[in-house]
Amino acid sequence: MAITAWSEGHRFLYHWARFCAERLRALLRDRQIYCSNPALLNDPWDCKPHFNTEILSDPAERQKYAEWAVALCQRKSPMPPYAQEQMRKTLLHDPDAAAKLTNQLSAEMISSIADQYRVYCMGLDPKNLLMWSHYADSHRGICLGFSLCNEIFCTALRCEYSAAFPTLPLYDDSDEATLLALLAKSDVWRYENEYRLVVQKEATAWPDPQLLKLDGHFLKFPQGALVSIITGCQADHNQIQDLVHSVEPGVRVRRATRVPNRFEIAISQ
Repeated sequence: MAITAWSEGHRFLYHWARFCAERLRALLRDRQIYCSNPALLNDPWDCKPHFNTEILSDPAERQKYAEWAVALCQRKSPMPPYAQEQMRKTLLHDPDAAAKLTNQLSAEMISSIADQYRVYCMGLDPKNLLMWSHYADSHRGICLGFSLCNEIFCTALRCEYSAAFPTLPLYDDSDEATLLALLAKSDVWRYENEYRLVVQKEATAWPDPQLLKLDGHFLKFPQGALVSIITGCQADHNQIQDLVHSVEPGVRVRRATRVPNRFEIAISQ
C-alpha cells in the first residue's frame, strides 16, 4: 500500500532546482510547478517496470497469465474462438512465446506510463548535501519548501527502495501495482528519502476527482503551499531574494551557508 508523507507525520517537503529567474518568477506568479515526464528521469530504471517472466515456470501462474493475455488481446482486437484457444495453448506450452509477449507488453506499459503520468519529486531534509549538489546546480540553485497542509502536497507518496528489481505479475492491473511501478527505486537512491506527487495528464486521466491532474504541463498549487525558498550556499542570495519579494513577498527566503569546520550547511531562520 502506498504511504503518504502526511500519514507518516511529515509537514514539509523540499524540491531542489537550478535557479532560473524566468522560471522562478512564473512559479511564484502563477502558483504552479512543472512535473517531469517519467521517461526523462535520471535513473534509467525509474518508472520503467518489467513484468516478471520467472513466474511463468509456475503452472498456476502461467494459467492466470494465459487467461489474462487472451482477454487483453480480445479487448484490443476481437478474436474468433479458435484463435483464442490457439493463443491460450501457445502461452501455456511455449515458454519462449510467453516470454516474448511478456517483454512486448512490458515495453508497452513503459510507453503508457510516459504518456499518462507525470511526477514531482521532493525530499525531507533541506540540508541534504547530495541533493543540493545533484539537483541545485552544485549549491548555486534553490530549494523550494512546501507545506503539506493542503489538498495537493498532502498526497505526496513515499518512494520504495529495494536491492532487487520489483517483480510484477503481468495480470495485476490494480492501482497498487501501477503505483509500485511509479514509486519503486533501487536502494542506491535511498539517501534521497524521496516522496512524489503522482499526476495524470488531463487527456488520459481516470474519471476520479481525487486524482491530481495537470493543467497543460503544470500542476497548480494553492496559496500558502509554498512557504519558503532556500538559496544555496554558492547562490546569489540577494538576487533571488529581491526577485521573490517583488513577486510574492509572503514567501520566506532563507539562506544556506557552508559550515566551515564541518561537512554540513546551516540554514537561516
